[in-house]
Amino acid sequence: MTDEEKEEIINKAVERALLMLPEVVGNLMAQHAVRVKTNTKFYKDNPDFAYHKDTVAAVVEEEEAKQPSHDYEKLLYECIPAIRRRIALTNSIPKGTPNGTFK
Repeated sequence: MTDEEKEEIINKAVERALLMLPEVVGNLMAQHAVRVKTNTKFYKDNPDFAYHKDTVAAVVEEEEAKQPSHDYEKLLYECIPAIRRRIALTNSIPKGTPNGTFK
């Protein structure tokens, strides 16, 4: 195979990849919009979680890692008991201050 043939193959592969980008970006944007809508509904259904978004995110990410192909909305609602346990656990931990005193 000549250098010219190699270059032609590379150029065609790059062109094909670049032509797929709009579709890929469109799919990502659609998925993001669905997740935003799902999250909005989730926090509306569980307003007590609004002050614990970091905890919610941590629990959901852990479960997503275990079940990556699971339906996101279903997974989110299945995580509610674990989220409530995590919030209760973190609320029971004494909060220290920089000078070492506890509240």
